[in-house]
Amino acid sequence: MHTFINTKKTIRVSNDFWDVTTAEGMAGIVAANLGDGRHLTEPGGHEFVNMSSYSYLGLDSHEDLIRAAAEAVLDNRSLNTSISRMRLHFGILKRAEDALSDLFDVEAVTLASCAAAAWSALPLVASGAFTEDVPPLMVFDKNAHFCLNAMKPSVADETEVVTIRHNDLEALEDLCRKHQKVAFVADGVYSTGGRAPVKELLALQEKYGLFLFFDEAHGISTLGTNGRGLVLEEMDGINDRTLLITSLNKGFGASGGAIFLGPRGSARRRDLALRYGGPLTWSQRINTAGLGAILASAALHRTSELEKLQQRLQEKVDLFDGLVPTASAGDGLPIRFIDIGSEEATVRIARDLLADGFYTSALFFPVIARGRAGLRIMLRANLDDADIERFGARLNELRGDERG
Repeated sequence: MHTFINTKKTIRVSNDFWDVTTAEGMAGIVAANLGDGRHLTEPGGHEFVNMSSYSYLGLDSHEDLIRAAAEAVLDNRSLNTSISRMRLHFGILKRAEDALSDLFDVEAVTLASCAAAAWSALPLVASGAFTEDVPPLMVFDKNAHFCLNAMKPSVADETEVVTIRHNDLEALEDLCRKHQKVAFVADGVYSTGGRAPVKELLALQEKYGLFLFFDEAHGISTLGTNGRGLVLEEMDGINDRTLLITSLNKGFGASGGAIFLGPRGSARRRDLALRYGGPLTWSQRINTAGLGAILASAALHRTSELEKLQQRLQEKVDLFDGLVPTASAGDGLPIRFIDIGSEEATVRIARDLLADGFYTSALFFPVIARGRAGLRIMLRANLDDADIERFGARLNELRGDERG
C-alpha cells in the first residue's frame, strides 16, 4: 500500500495551502478573454496579464485556428461522434492524425489530453508490447510530470518500477548493465524548468538498447524545425526505441494530446495502441472543433510564421532573463521557476502580483517538494515587452520585501 502514490497524505499536507490560495483569490478565477493572454475578471472587472499561460506561441488565439475550429464543426454537422473511435470516426480525425504524422515524420494518434496519452501508452510499454514481448524495467525520473508518475501503480502491475534522482545518468546506466530491458520515463522539457540530457540518453540507447519514453508537452512547437520539439530535434527524427507523448493545446495551440508511436508506418504499434490503449480505445477523442484547429496549426507549422514566432518567443525569454535572476536563465526555454521557499510567502507574492495586474501560478507540494515553493512563469511570444519589464520590476521588489 502507498508504494507509488499516497493521495491521503497529499491531501493532508497540501490542502491547507489550496484553501489559502483559493481564499486569496488565486484559484478558480472566472474571467473574460481580451486576447493575447489578457483577461478581465467576472465579476469585478479587474484586468490582468496571464504570466502562466502554456500558449507559448500565442496560437490558441490565432485567427486561422479559431476559424478552422468553427468551420470543422459546421462542415461535420456535429461536435462529437459520441462512439468509440474503434467503432466509427469522422474523416477529419484521420486527416488530423495524417497531418501530424507527416509534419513530425512519426506515427501519430490523438487523444483528449496528454494525460490520457500517458494513461494509454505507459502500460503498453511496461507490458513489453514494444520491447520484443519482454517487459522492461520501468525507470522514472524523479521529476517526471505528475501524469507520468500517476501511472506507476498500473505500470507496476506489469513490471518492476524504479525511480531515480533527476537526470541521474550514472544510476540509469547501472540499471541498464543489470537488466535485459530497461525503459526510461522522463520529460523532454520539464514543467518546472530544465530539460532532459537527450544526447547522453541517446548514447545509452545506442549502447544498451534503452527504450526512451518522453513527455514533450512543453517542447513541441516551441523548439526545433517545424516545431518538432527538443527530443526530435536532438534525435533528428524518431526511432523504434523511442516513444513520445505531447500536448496539442500548449505551444501547438489546438486541442488534446498525441502519442508519437515510432517512425511513420509503425502499423503494428498503431494497432496495439488502438486496441489496448485504455482511453485511446474506449474514451472520447478530440472533438471536431479541436481537430479542425489541429489541421490549421499543422499547416502553419510548415510556414515561415512558425520560425518567426519561435524567434519572438526567444526574445521575450532573453528579456525576462535580463530582468529576473533564476537558476535556469540562459537555457532558451520559456519556463521559469521563481524559487521562494515558503508556501505562505509564495501565496502572498502571487496575490500582490495579481493585484498589480499579473497572474502567476503558485506551486507547492505535491507539484514541488515541501519547503521549495515558488512561482512558475511561462513566457509567450505575444507578451508585450513593457509588460515583461513592469512584471520583472514588481516581482523583484516583492521578493526583496519578503527577504527583509
